[in-house]
Amino acid sequence: GVLPFTHATRNSMTWSESDWDKPGYNPKNGKVRALFRWEDTAQGTIFHPTSGQIVPVLSFARPHSRAFHFAWFNFFMCFIMWFAVAPVMVQVKKIKCASADSVVCKECLLMFPDDNIDFNLDAENEHKTGSPQGAPLGAKDKKCKVCYPKDGRPGAGCGGVGLTGDQAKNSTMVAISGTIILRILIGAISDGLGIRITYTVLLIAGCIPGFLLAAANSYIAITLLRFLIGFAGASFVLTQLWTTIMFDLNVVGIANATSAGWGNLGGGVAQLLNGAIFNSLKMNGWDNNGAWRITVGWSPAVIFVLGVLVFLLTDDCPYGNFKELKNKQSSADKAATEAEVLKTGGEPGTVAAKSLIEAASSWQTWVMFLCYMFSFGVELIVNGNIVTYFVETFDMPQTKASTIGSVFGLLNICMRSFGGFWSDQYNTRFGITGRLHALFQQTFIMGVALIVFSTLNKDNSTDGGLLLSLIFWGAFTNMTEGATFAVVPYVIPTAVGGVAGITGAGGNMGALLGNALVIVLKGNAGPKPSRNLMFCALGWGAVASAMLVPCLWLPGIGSMFRKADTTQPDAPAEQKDAAPTPSQMAGPQPIFVQQPMMMPGY
Repeated sequence: GVLPFTHATRNSMTWSESDWDKPGYNPKNGKVRALFRWEDTAQGTIFHPTSGQIVPVLSFARPHSRAFHFAWFNFFMCFIMWFAVAPVMVQVKKIKCASADSVVCKECLLMFPDDNIDFNLDAENEHKTGSPQGAPLGAKDKKCKVCYPKDGRPGAGCGGVGLTGDQAKNSTMVAISGTIILRILIGAISDGLGIRITYTVLLIAGCIPGFLLAAANSYIAITLLRFLIGFAGASFVLTQLWTTIMFDLNVVGIANATSAGWGNLGGGVAQLLNGAIFNSLKMNGWDNNGAWRITVGWSPAVIFVLGVLVFLLTDDCPYGNFKELKNKQSSADKAATEAEVLKTGGEPGTVAAKSLIEAASSWQTWVMFLCYMFSFGVELIVNGNIVTYFVETFDMPQTKASTIGSVFGLLNICMRSFGGFWSDQYNTRFGITGRLHALFQQTFIMGVALIVFSTLNKDNSTDGGLLLSLIFWGAFTNMTEGATFAVVPYVIPTAVGGVAGITGAGGNMGALLGNALVIVLKGNAGPKPSRNLMFCALGWGAVASAMLVPCLWLPGIGSMFRKADTTQPDAPAEQKDAAPTPSQMAGPQPIFVQQPMMMPGY
């Protein structure tokens, strides 16, 4: 069979089966079979020996490489916007400033006549210099601090919206919950509409609350906008689906893991980059209020540009965009496709609902939910708790605790990719069920490592031992995340979007659970044991989720210890001699990729 689409043209940018009938690609589905290295080439070889084409990770060509790079960078920027306010939360918690010619500031000028109103010093400089010379006394006075707009020291000056510590924590919890809702839905939506359109809408709509946060002036506004910004965290699901669609089964594990790992780096980069931007603005004379608002506002601008570029420059699948592919069908083909679509779920909105319902009604989906809950969920908890944990449990200075804690996030550079690579290697050697073995091993080791880490304290561990334990546990946490999404495409091949969405939401649910445990345990056992016990409980949860993996049954594939029965009932007479379609031979694919191919003669 030949695809009923015209071959690639520069104007329409659609591709046919023949366009991918070349080395390095799977002609049955158009997917590329490499990311960092072409098959059967020596390590370090970046050009294909036959075609001369550079490896996909170093290319920006349509459709595969471009989709990969937009996928991870979109998620990276969404992660930065999601956590943009965290590095400047100290400033946001400051009280609002009063006008320089207000009555209170005139009175304070008389009370502290020698103070420099334009004193500009941040917390880090104060930490290095102790009691800085020239620091205004009135900047820490309960009444007069509203008149010092540039003093960035803790407890000094003004320029925020007056959030309390509890209000700041509540806004963070709300931001996580917003992500859960859309992560569950967006995979199914993309099954119906295609990733390009879904991603475009998410990015352009998501940047709006990002811009508004930079103008927020109350606790209610900040909490509501952080909830809406949290929707951008659903970009993770679209990123995973995009790489699943573009990369073949032999490399889908490492492709998914790498795009997610590089995207997750946005959380750490937000801490470093936004902190540097804020400090740079302060050094150039900006007051606290203006500096934190600009720091929060730059990432939504980049995300808006990305939304436009995704729409103009990318493709849904290896054959082009969903809408263009449908438009190229003949009238007879369209009628046949519409009839088939009606049989399998209806129009895009119905397809999305069908994908989500099918995924949610499968217990296998919820096993994947748990695996991700105790891996990525733990990573989110670490981002918000590890520095405090080191300070309280090991009596570390803040700077040292931050340095050691940052190691966990930096592991995303390579260890999530290694988890996907591990899964791919097991797939090559043992078949698809090998991916289940990889997931079980990584999840179990991660849980045990977390339990061991939770037992460490200043009395039984040195800083070196603590760092080694953190690296070992963090490495397997990242690897488990990669291995989880290497299995997701096989759980329900006809509802990959729904499964991916629910699984992705598990990570944020794990973060909510962990933060809730900290609050509950703190009230009953004091601050030091609370995070200790929380990490221990999550470690046992990871072990329990690992024990469920051997029970997973993948349709047409089997489980860890039993392969599926390959005996099939007789097909109808008219189908017995029909050749299998590329979508049948290509492994699991999201619904919207299959639909354009559902037509006679294919």
